[in-house]
Amino acid sequence: MDASLRIARIKGIEITIHWSLFIILFVLSSYFYTSTEPFGFANLKEFERIAFSILASVFVFIAVLIHELAHSLVAMRFGVKVKGIMLFIFGGVAMMEKIPKNPKEELAVALAGPFASLAIALLSFIISINTKGGLSMFFLINAYFNSILTIFNLIPAFPMDGGRVLRSIIARRTSYSRATKTAAGIGKAIAIAMGIIGFFAVNIWLMLIALFIYLGASEEEKIVTAEDLFSRFSIGDIMTKEVISVTPDTRIGEVIELMFKHKHLGYPVVKDGELVGIVTLKDIMNADPNTRIEEVMSKELLTLSPKERAFEAFRIMSEKGIGRIPVVEDGKLVGIVSRSDLMKIKELLEFLEVLEWKRSS
Repeated sequence: MDASLRIARIKGIEITIHWSLFIILFVLSSYFYTSTEPFGFANLKEFERIAFSILASVFVFIAVLIHELAHSLVAMRFGVKVKGIMLFIFGGVAMMEKIPKNPKEELAVALAGPFASLAIALLSFIISINTKGGLSMFFLINAYFNSILTIFNLIPAFPMDGGRVLRSIIARRTSYSRATKTAAGIGKAIAIAMGIIGFFAVNIWLMLIALFIYLGASEEEKIVTAEDLFSRFSIGDIMTKEVISVTPDTRIGEVIELMFKHKHLGYPVVKDGELVGIVTLKDIMNADPNTRIEEVMSKELLTLSPKERAFEAFRIMSEKGIGRIPVVEDGKLVGIVSRSDLMKIKELLEFLEVLEWKRSS
């Protein structure tokens, strides 16, 4: 069962909601229903109380959607492909293939979301002071939430927008990789400080936010470091050219023997020199050993060209949770690149960098 539901398509961007969203909508609606003004509707008549409580909780995520849409639409102007926007229990996320490395472009993308939230906050506040009753409280809640959303996202630490703003400013004077490491370091320091304050203040939420920021900064640093390392090589440089493959007529029992012999848990399926599928341990589990591979193999193939950068393999493997990708040129299988190939290259490059640093010292 799919955990998400597509609800709209805006400017080619798929908008989906995760089932966990309904949990927080119920929690927020209950909070607004039981709380008194200025942040609740408990003092209203029953029908208005229910209606405004539900509407306010829904608008929280509409505001988050507008925030992420602002990021996405500005990014698309710079040629970034946006796969979609997911709304879930902790807010929303725009799934972009990449972040612009040009400092001015990254700054524009990063600030688009907070500016959109700030605009909603100001507009909502103006409406709230010019209306009365439940409508006034509704817009006051919107103004308050979007103000918090703006401020929180401008904290200068990944994965918040403020971390990207900080990186874009630093990157004007140094390399993108060094700017990322500096911004990530600042973000980690902020996270540690927040965690210490949260610990002594016995504030579990502040400690959770600190953990969120620390992990986000670490992940951003890891990704950019990997990109810096792997972009030095093409897929053709690191792929394994002598590929062990099977044919569609191969029996599952034979594949199991190959797995025990070569310790590989996935094999390309080749027919007349062309890649037609891939079979992994997951595909053959619980299947009859006499079954032919073509009956269980996956035909939805992810392939790479030997001319592409090695980082593309790292990105796809990380996103899809797969361990190997066939390399195809002119329709023919010419190699395979695995997660272990990437990790060996990474370890070697890191060792050489440390060795060079020791020599220079």
